Amino acid sequence: MQNKTDATLEILSTLSPQQILQSSEYLQALGLDIEGNWQILVKYNGDIERVANEQGGTAQIINEQYATLTIPPQNISNLLLYTEVEYMETPKRMVYTIANSMQAACISDVQNMLPYNLKGEGVLLAIIDSGINYAHPDFRNEDGTTRIAYIWDQTISGNPPEGYKIGTEYTREQINLALAQPTKAQQLQIVPSEDTIGHGTHVASIAGGNGRASQGRNVGAAPRAEFIIVKLGRPGFEAFIRNIEIMLAVRYVIERAILLGQPLAINISVGMNEGPHDGNALLEQYLDDASTLWKTNIVVGSGNEGEGRNHTAGSVEEGGTTSFQFQIGPNVFLYNLSVWKSFIDEFQFQVIDPSGNQTPLIIYAQGPVQYIIGNTRIYATFAGPSPLNGDEEFAVFLNADGNQPITSGAWTIVIYGRNVIDGRYNAWGPTTEVVGQNSFMLSPVPETTLTTPSSARMVITVGAYNSVTGQIAVFSGRGFGRNGSVIKPDLVAPGVNILAASSTGSGYRLLSGTSMATPHVTGGAALLMEWGIVKRNNIFLYGENLKTYLLRGTKKDIPGITYPNPNWGYGKLCIEESLNILRRQQIL
Repeated sequence: MQNKTDATLEILSTLSPQQILQSSEYLQALGLDIEGNWQILVKYNGDIERVANEQGGTAQIINEQYATLTIPPQNISNLLLYTEVEYMETPKRMVYTIANSMQAACISDVQNMLPYNLKGEGVLLAIIDSGINYAHPDFRNEDGTTRIAYIWDQTISGNPPEGYKIGTEYTREQINLALAQPTKAQQLQIVPSEDTIGHGTHVASIAGGNGRASQGRNVGAAPRAEFIIVKLGRPGFEAFIRNIEIMLAVRYVIERAILLGQPLAINISVGMNEGPHDGNALLEQYLDDASTLWKTNIVVGSGNEGEGRNHTAGSVEEGGTTSFQFQIGPNVFLYNLSVWKSFIDEFQFQVIDPSGNQTPLIIYAQGPVQYIIGNTRIYATFAGPSPLNGDEEFAVFLNADGNQPITSGAWTIVIYGRNVIDGRYNAWGPTTEVVGQNSFMLSPVPETTLTTPSSARMVITVGAYNSVTGQIAVFSGRGFGRNGSVIKPDLVAPGVNILAASSTGSGYRLLSGTSMATPHVTGGAALLMEWGIVKRNNIFLYGENLKTYLLRGTKKDIPGITYPNPNWGYGKLCIEESLNILRRQQIL
């Protein structure tokens, strides 16, 4: 066994060409081309471009530690021999995590009353999402010109930003030229970027819409901030987002903010269940690094897995046996499950289908294995100890064998404790957005349902509550990190029935989710940066400094709650109180 790859890549490296064809649907779900080169994510040192060239591929540098390599699949195992490659993994697919909320978040008074009167002027809002309806009045100035400095649409081939290999970049000048056209068709001839999902437009509106389409009624948190928009995806794969594209997007928006010389609040309202959920996923480590660059704040939603029933946990004793079950609904063709545990423990596993068919005992020394039971092909492997956190992952991938779906019903994972000191385990299936409502853990555990990358240590992680009822949103991803590794979420914001801009026309629509809570904090951070950096009251008000004042200013008014709390974090967003604390310190 070796520990330089994730479980998925370890399994894929054992497949024959025929098995690769049989697994085409799963490979496509990872964004891997069956007939061409594969793109993988690596943590590296030294000259990674030379490594890629020697293996017949190319490298896209993200920063001095992370890159993507696009190489022939048969050469991927050769990368293990290079000291420059510290760790590598397959792309991880992400999903969008879908009353007067501004008043509840103490933003309205900050915008409109002395001593603040803050609107986000001089600050950039970076929305890394599904794109934007750039023609919507709420993203335009009074003279009709755009408030968007750049759009990088990763899904449109043609003219990528300098240093990047995908997408097309559109400037403020191009967007204004498009907006001057009389019809939408003519606008799209100049800037053909659209938000066909609507998620990014809604998020941008909450963070910084100016309410022009509603005569000032539906105003976002920072209505005079400007935007940098990244539409995630790849050419030919709109609405298909991976951690790779997000990492490139974060690099891009920070570079543009430095170029413009303005402080930056980055909004990431996407997530996944893959990863160790302890702040050490590759994407999370990258975001922690990026959080220290420039005058930057990165705000991430905690995900909508609070009631998703896709997490379970337990423990096994030395010489003991335990098990957990998960339900597979009808017409499911792909299902992946990861069990994370301490590497110090030796576990053995067995998989049993709903009819009682079972695999042999699966042990660490075997490496990747595959079995067919019933009409389901099972791939399984151990991966670790991971160089990212020292822990071990046991991964199971269920794939339809032929044209029939995976056998539906209750599947069982049996765990045998062979040499146990710690004994704890956590298991996650796919998010509800991926697998639907009919596949789930039969004994779900709602704690530790933060999606990746929301357990990153240095980002601001946001859960959702209902500002009308005052209750936590049932869907809001819960903390803390696995085995108490990180205190997350940091805080909560309104995320139920939020009215914001629609991606079609110039109207508005209601949506709920931590995706809607997150931009309240992103826009609120922009107001704090305007007061501190732009108005020069506290020129270091970004990063961990800004996060500290956000958390100190939260409302902690829930009876019987001890803070920090796995549901509420340090409390409910209140921008006005955060500013009051800052101002009192300034006076003193």
